[in-house]
Amino acid sequence: MKNMKKTLAFVSALALMGSVTACGGSNESTASTSAETSQTTETTPAKELDEDDKAAVAEMDIGEDEKLENGTVKWLSFWDLNPANGKPKSVELELFETKYGGKIEYIPTTYETRYSDLSTQVLGGTSPDLFPAADLDTFPGKAIAGMFEPFDDYLDFDSDLWSVGAKKLSDAHTLGGKHYVAVVSTDAGCVCIYNKRTIEENGLSDPAELLEEGNWTWDTFKDMCVEFSDPENKKYAFDGWWFEINFLLTTGKPVIDMQDGVITSNLLSPEMERAENFMLEMNKMDLPLPKAEYDWVEQPQRIAEGNTLFYPCGVWALYEADLSKFGAEGEIMFVPMPKDPNADNYYLPSGVDAYALCKSAPNPEGAAAFMKCKLMAVGDEKTQEIAEKQYREDYGWTDEMIDMWHKTKELTNENPVIDFYAGTSSDIYDMVHNPIKDASYNGKDWATTRDEISGAVQNEIDALNKEIEENF
Repeated sequence: MKNMKKTLAFVSALALMGSVTACGGSNESTASTSAETSQTTETTPAKELDEDDKAAVAEMDIGEDEKLENGTVKWLSFWDLNPANGKPKSVELELFETKYGGKIEYIPTTYETRYSDLSTQVLGGTSPDLFPAADLDTFPGKAIAGMFEPFDDYLDFDSDLWSVGAKKLSDAHTLGGKHYVAVVSTDAGCVCIYNKRTIEENGLSDPAELLEEGNWTWDTFKDMCVEFSDPENKKYAFDGWWFEINFLLTTGKPVIDMQDGVITSNLLSPEMERAENFMLEMNKMDLPLPKAEYDWVEQPQRIAEGNTLFYPCGVWALYEADLSKFGAEGEIMFVPMPKDPNADNYYLPSGVDAYALCKSAPNPEGAAAFMKCKLMAVGDEKTQEIAEKQYREDYGWTDEMIDMWHKTKELTNENPVIDFYAGTSSDIYDMVHNPIKDASYNGKDWATTRDEISGAVQNEIDALNKEIEENF
C-alpha cells in the first residue's frame, strides 16, 4: 500500500493538476474483472480549466490538428486520468480533447489485482490501451511475458519533445531495440525533507546552502547527522522507508540495471559495496531511527518536533494540504539526495510518469497521441505556472521550496537513475528488496549479504536474458 500511495501522489504531481483517484465507475468491459467491486467516490463535480488556461491550451501547436478516427483511449489502472472530486482537469487531457477530439475511458482495477485483470482482458480479447508503469514493476518481466507491445510504430522517440531524462529512461526500457515503456517525464524519486528551525537551533549548515555551494555530499550529510544525533535523548538523524535504495542510486549504479535489452546485476560492484559500507557505518553510530522500537512505523511528525533531522522520501510527500507533521509554514524545506563524492556525475534517483501499451491495444494511435499531449504539457511554461499556483495555494509551499523543486527536477533530469529489480521477476524482488536494507536496518555486513544472494540473483537474470535473446 505504500507504493500505491506513492504512485497516486507522485503521478498527481507529474500530471500537473491531473485528477488522480483509486476508484471509479465500472462498465461492461470491466464486468469480468475484480474492478467491479470498486466504488465511485465522486462527491464534487470536476473543475474545468479557467478560460485563460483553456485559451492557452487551444493555442498550443501540436504540429497536426486532425481529429483521431478513434478518440477513445481505454486506461486500465487503480487511478483515473479524468478529473473527479473537485480536481481540475489536467492540461494534457484538455489538449487531448481539444486537438484530437480524444477522451479517456477509465477501466478501474485495484493496485493488487491490476496485472491479473490485465491478463484476463488481454486473453479475453478486450484489451485496454494504456497501463501505468510509474511503479517500475512493469518492465522487463511483464513485457517478456507478452503483456505489452512496443510504442515505436506509433510514437517518435527521437522527437524533440522528450527531455534528456525522459529520453534516457525510455531508451532503457527496450527489448530488441523497441520501446516498451514511454517515460514522459522525470521528477525527484527521493528528497531529504527537513525543518529549517531544527537546523538553526542546532547550529547546523543549511543543506540548501550546501547544495548551492556544491558541497551537499554523503560526507556533509553524515557530518550533520553525527552532530545532531543523541540516541540517549531519542534524537536521530533520519527516518523513512525510502532512504536505502535511493542512497544506493546516487552512485549511478542501480542494483539491477537494464541496458540495450540486457539485464545486469551490480551486486558485486565496488559502488554497491562502498554505499552499503557507508550505510553500515551510520547504523553502527546509531544514526537512523531504530524502526523496531517504533513497531516498524515511520514517524514523520518527529521532523516538526525537532527530534529527527531528515525524512528522506519522494517529493510526493509534500503534495498534501496538511504538512504540519514536518513543521509550520515557512519552516519546511527539502534538498535532493546528497551527491556521491566519488561519482563522476551528480546521479539522482528518479521518479517517472510512465506508461505501457497493452498487448492487442485497440487504439494504439490514440494512446500515442495522448502520450504526445503529456510530453507537450510537461514542457509548457503555462503548465508549470498552473502547478506552481497549486503548490502555493493548496500545499503552502514557499518561493524557496518552488525554486528547490525546479532545481531538483533539473538535476534529476540530467542524470536520472532508476532500478529494475522490481520489474524483473518476483523472485529477484524477494531476494533483493530487504537484503539491500540490512546494513542500514540491522547492521549486517554487506559482504555476507552479497555472498548470500548474488549467485541466485544472477541465475535468475541469466534465465531472463536467455528468454530475451530467444524472443526479441
